[in-house]
Amino acid sequence: MLFKNDIFAFEGETFRLLHTDTERNSAWAIDTVGEVAWPVEFKWSSIVELDITLPDGPPRSITPSFSVRLKRDLSLQRIRPLIDQVPGIFCPHTRGRLIKQRALELGCSDRTLHKDLRRWFQRGQTPDALLADYDNSGRHGTSGTAKRGKVAWADASKTAKKYEVYQLSEEDITNIDEHIKNGYLKDLRITKTAAYLRLLEKHFVNNDGNGKVYINDAGNRPTLKQFIYFLNKNFPLEAQLRGRKGDKDFELQDRAKLGTVGADCRGVGHYYEIDATIADVFLVLTADSNEIIGKPTLYLIIDRKSRLIVGYYCGLENASWVGATQAILSIVEDKRKLCERYGVPYTPEDWPAHGLFPRELLGDCSEMKSRASNYVAEGLAITLTNTPAKRGDYKGLVECSFKLTQEDIKDVVPGYDPPANATKRQGKKYYKDACLTLSEFNAIVINAIIAHNRKAMPDYDLDISEITKGILPTPLELWNNDIQKSASNLTRYAELQVRHALLERDVATVTEFGILFKGCYYTCPEAQENSWFVTARHRGVFKVNVSFDRRRVNSILIHSLKDGKTLIDATLTRRSLKFEGMSFAEVQYCEKLAAKQEEAIKQNRLQTMHEFHEKTDPLVSGAQKRYAKQRVNGSRSSRRADTKDSRMSELQIERDEIVNVSAAGTKPAPKSNPDNVVSLSVKHSSINLTEITSQHGADATSLTPAQRAQEIRKKMLNGY
Repeated sequence: MLFKNDIFAFEGETFRLLHTDTERNSAWAIDTVGEVAWPVEFKWSSIVELDITLPDGPPRSITPSFSVRLKRDLSLQRIRPLIDQVPGIFCPHTRGRLIKQRALELGCSDRTLHKDLRRWFQRGQTPDALLADYDNSGRHGTSGTAKRGKVAWADASKTAKKYEVYQLSEEDITNIDEHIKNGYLKDLRITKTAAYLRLLEKHFVNNDGNGKVYINDAGNRPTLKQFIYFLNKNFPLEAQLRGRKGDKDFELQDRAKLGTVGADCRGVGHYYEIDATIADVFLVLTADSNEIIGKPTLYLIIDRKSRLIVGYYCGLENASWVGATQAILSIVEDKRKLCERYGVPYTPEDWPAHGLFPRELLGDCSEMKSRASNYVAEGLAITLTNTPAKRGDYKGLVECSFKLTQEDIKDVVPGYDPPANATKRQGKKYYKDACLTLSEFNAIVINAIIAHNRKAMPDYDLDISEITKGILPTPLELWNNDIQKSASNLTRYAELQVRHALLERDVATVTEFGILFKGCYYTCPEAQENSWFVTARHRGVFKVNVSFDRRRVNSILIHSLKDGKTLIDATLTRRSLKFEGMSFAEVQYCEKLAAKQEEAIKQNRLQTMHEFHEKTDPLVSGAQKRYAKQRVNGSRSSRRADTKDSRMSELQIERDEIVNVSAAGTKPAPKSNPDNVVSLSVKHSSINLTEITSQHGADATSLTPAQRAQEIRKKMLNGY
């Protein structure tokens, strides 16, 4: 069924229903597109059951200025007496008379009233239907859905010109569109003026015949204003910003902010945000305050709903999964011991979130995307969410907390280096004032966290129930007030369970030398009791699951082969004690250095053997030639017949050359020995060579030295 202002189709044309008179079975409608259309009468019964063909579109996307609204109101005042005379203004027999009469009253032309009435009827009979069509002025569109008109833009900022206004052609519009899309919208460094100049250099130049190229004079090229007008007319500001900056930077810096960070947060414990930054403070060595160790890394974990800081880490680890695990572990760390360690007064009310883990932990896609983070999600039943790159606004609370925390300490901490100082020319050397150790700075950070949790937030958006209860918007009060209804978001875990869940997991190999893991060998009581290493030696190596902390190689945890749940401490074997105190990264670096030496070792061995052969080959060759000259007839095996005598003879020569050397390095003169007595201390007696004579039937002095030595050794062996 049709109602007033509905648009319907009838015999191939579209009409807008203006007025109905059911008693007379009459209806008035007007053609919606006719430039000279007037209302026509239909039988109501013939159109009442027609369906709406074209619904009214959205309101015109125009924000009328004061002058435009003034013209609209004047038009409405002119036709107000006419549109109230229904149905006389519809009927052609009375419409002309009414319009003429009104024109005489106003002193205007009939055409003016015709135009206003036609807009009123065709556009929905509302005041905004009388708005002028200023948005249709000028040339429309580029290579898109908009139509290109035939009217060129005029640079109308000045009415008097010394040159003709350049008329843009279809080809010019295409060229401008191309330079905007491929130049200005692709690179943030390209300005509008630079893109315009590139357009002129490519398409609007001439050659003077001598090879000199000139840009066309004014009037023979588009103006900069025409270029900018085309850009702004056909490329909305958002499209320009997205093209020049990229979608991620636009969403971070220029997007519309219609919601709040807590809109999707269902109470405390629903979201924890975690992030790291470099604290802008120079620290010194604990043992020597003259040595500066640089700036520490600061991790914070904050509850989105209450803004309560529930965990932190401040140390020298880089922003990585290792540092993030320390911050997560601080949630369950004994706060009394923590405060005592750094000399901070302990109050239990300052730590209401001790040991409580959220439903979802929101962090960067760098460290939180680590494979080890999967074990946290499995072991602690926490959903880990990674924010997109360059979208720090997804965890804006923890980002702002860094700023607020450092704002609190900047006037307290010596050695604080403002970020702006890094880019300042000849900035102040704040590191000269550094005097705090890491332990002292940790105490300051803990005090700053306690102060943050107690401090009221002036811009916090309290809900109605919190306002009526008179809740002071401090993180502690907000947490304590909301914890009752949001308890289902939180889960409590024991410290040991969290520690094990935060450890990384991998697979080690059991070998005959020990449990091999990342270049180190380990052993444990269960492995020795169950003969793991003997089994690996005789039946082959096998795998075991391990948990480890990559900061230290001293020990790892072996998952028992019996149930897979029991964790067993494994320590380094003597083979790997050289790596004690190192991290796994340092061990890996040592292995890389050793691998680089392998080729050098091979080369050294080859070169050394080559030099050995150079020296020994001539000796061997000379010996072979000498043997060939001295060789006598007979079998080669007969050469061993006199081996014992020959050996004793050669031994005597060796002794003469080596043993009988004076202190000056010369051989002493032979001493006379008339009694031919060899003074060998054998059973505290002397052996006279004359005693050997009877065995040889001759004087013993006629024996060679080798023969004499042989006879003496026989006497020694026989117990002379």
